[in-house]
Amino acid sequence: MGEKQLVYKPKFTGIIRDVFIRGLLLGIAILILNFLNAYREGIYEKYGLDFFGSFTLDIDFMDLGILMLIYIATVVVLIFIIRFLYRFVAVWYRLGGETVIDLEQGKITATKMMFPFTRVTTESKCHDIIEVEVYQNIFDQAFNTGALTIEYLVLSDVDSQMKDIQLLHLKNPERKKQQLLY
Repeated sequence: MGEKQLVYKPKFTGIIRDVFIRGLLLGIAILILNFLNAYREGIYEKYGLDFFGSFTLDIDFMDLGILMLIYIATVVVLIFIIRFLYRFVAVWYRLGGETVIDLEQGKITATKMMFPFTRVTTESKCHDIIEVEVYQNIFDQAFNTGALTIEYLVLSDVDSQMKDIQLLHLKNPERKKQQLLY
């Protein structure tokens, strides 16, 4: 690799926030599901019913309405749990990508791993890096990680245009910004 070829890869410490938030939301959804199931079981025991018996008119109208709301809420919570599990796994999958910025040859090659089993490689010309923005939330600041948004200039015979690329979950983003600009 040449001196002006920079390789950026996502790091585990960069996804800690996403893993924490997704895990927290998953835990809350599971607690809500347990609460709904406990309340539902209480109504079942009160009338000596099971799931299919709850659709009869042998129970109080108010309890029947509550059971219907519990069934609907359970389906919604289960959909959220499946969605959270999918996104939880997808966050781990992002660690497989990398971005190579070759300033000598004037090109940027970005490889992203997307869930499930998809790799996307983008290569574009880069004549000059105009701006580099660092994004860090409180978790990123605590672990010295973050995201970079790189705005660069692409020249052609006809015109020029500005493009940008976002690099997520990087360790030491301020240092990487300095490498790009100086």
